[in-house]
Amino acid sequence: MDIKETGKKLKPFAPVLSVALVTACVAGSLSGYEAPVYAATQEETPIKEETKEKKEEKKTAAKGSFDLEDGVYKGTGTGYAGNITVSVQIKDKQIVSIDILSSSDDEAFFSRAKAVIDKIIEGQTLDVDTVSGATFSSRGIISAVKNALTGEKDNSTTGQAQSGQTAAAAGSSTSVAKVEDAAAYKDGTYYGSGTGFGGPLKVMVEISGGKIASIQIVENSDGSDYISKAASLIDSIIAKQSTNVDTVSGATYSSVGIIQAVRDALSQAAVNGTSDGTQDNNSNNSNNNSSSDDNNSTVTGTVPYKEGIYYGTAEGYSGDVSVAVVIQEKTIKAILITENSDDEAFFNRAMDIVKKVIRTQKTDDVDTVSGATYSSKGLLNAIKNALKQAKKVTNGEPIDEKPDLTDLKELIERAEKLEEDKYTETSWAVLQTRLADAQEALEETKQTIVDKAVEKLKTAIAQLESKDGKDEGNTKYVSGTYEVTVSCTSDEDEDFEEYKLTMSVEIRNDKIVSITDITGDGASSNDSYIKRAANGTSSIKGVVSQIIDKGMPEDIDTVSRATCSSNAILEGCKKVLEAAERPTDMEAE
Repeated sequence: MDIKETGKKLKPFAPVLSVALVTACVAGSLSGYEAPVYAATQEETPIKEETKEKKEEKKTAAKGSFDLEDGVYKGTGTGYAGNITVSVQIKDKQIVSIDILSSSDDEAFFSRAKAVIDKIIEGQTLDVDTVSGATFSSRGIISAVKNALTGEKDNSTTGQAQSGQTAAAAGSSTSVAKVEDAAAYKDGTYYGSGTGFGGPLKVMVEISGGKIASIQIVENSDGSDYISKAASLIDSIIAKQSTNVDTVSGATYSSVGIIQAVRDALSQAAVNGTSDGTQDNNSNNSNNNSSSDDNNSTVTGTVPYKEGIYYGTAEGYSGDVSVAVVIQEKTIKAILITENSDDEAFFNRAMDIVKKVIRTQKTDDVDTVSGATYSSKGLLNAIKNALKQAKKVTNGEPIDEKPDLTDLKELIERAEKLEEDKYTETSWAVLQTRLADAQEALEETKQTIVDKAVEKLKTAIAQLESKDGKDEGNTKYVSGTYEVTVSCTSDEDEDFEEYKLTMSVEIRNDKIVSITDITGDGASSNDSYIKRAANGTSSIKGVVSQIIDKGMPEDIDTVSRATCSSNAILEGCKKVLEAAERPTDMEAE
């Protein structure tokens, strides 16, 4: 029995979309050998007819109709500040990826505009809405994709050439009315929000001795050039002890956003009167994502660290929890949650930890919250890590630990030694993109970013396709992408209903080189467990990364609190290997 007959025996499945981002040097159509796609065989399990219908609807909705040959196409559109150039990969009449090759638009707005890419791919259509607050940039991306696929040129003028429409789309204003300042302010740290050029803008205002002592911009969606220019008015506010100041020319919208945010913060600190008649007075400066002391003047601490905002991350229940801790006058004034993937109901309960830390001004002897043990433990450890950062800053030690670049450098060296003429154009283009990303990651300061670059480059090397295909005949497994579905069954320690887990597994040169599209058909509450099992956390390596490192689902550690999902992924990989195994000579006869 030859390979073709083996392929017929295995249940075929529609080709899985491969992640293939190409560099700017790749233009026109790329073509080459495409790996076969099979479905791993297993015993059929009855599925409700309604579920089948829903899945069929999704497949129909996602079906593309672009009458183009498989390959990569390049196009250009007009954004806010200039041209936007993209590459679009077509496979089986579908858009499988869109890569931004170049853009002149401001990074903050352009990052928001890229949301249209997911809309285009998901709907397989160019008839999608632009992104609010980044209208011209998102319109430019859509036009560039259209140019790539149809050849139609975008002859429109840039957003800069059109009077003020982008700022209006951002929901901001060009001016602020003068207001009557409050008679006095309560000492403490207050947070306020406004709307800048690109969207929400948040500031932290410190009041000391009844006066505005400092103002810091802690969050904004504006570009760095605009916000840096607008921030010069902060000195004017402090000097005048008033928000009735002039906006900065060339950064009007960002200036207005800062003034609005400062007034919002001051309205909470006002002893009598209000700093902005248009803002509602709100004396409670805490919510589900932040907490500060309700009476700043009475709480004093003995935290021996330099004033500032410090950041910490730790493992919660479903993933990482990150916080920002504000220290002023040896006192923890506020703790803000900057990242959290735990269930909202449990995490809100865990927020009692924040109140206890601010009330006692210490992290020792603070008990976890009953019913939210893992979330509260993660929150407490994140606060402790932020305070460790504060200690380093106080002692003059660097807070950014240098990442380990050993594996990344070795992979880059290995990739640079490969010869282009031995591999197909498509797989080589993907490798070059990942190689460029890896070289940029050499300058990164975060280990997590470096680790991701290592995984992506490692996968790209493993997915290289030989032009002559000689290696394929000597392999134990038939290379290709397989879709498999397995059951995720609860054990005696778990409390969830059995569900089906589906994923795509790619085999290349007798190794598993990619595991993607991992989804479950059960309750949405299972999603966090699947994500945890696949990707792990900052302190636990996910099973996907472990399998790809070894190339096989052997000697893999399951992820704690996601054991069943981990085992289901491992079981799926084993089923794929069984289905992909080549028949022996005796079996072929």
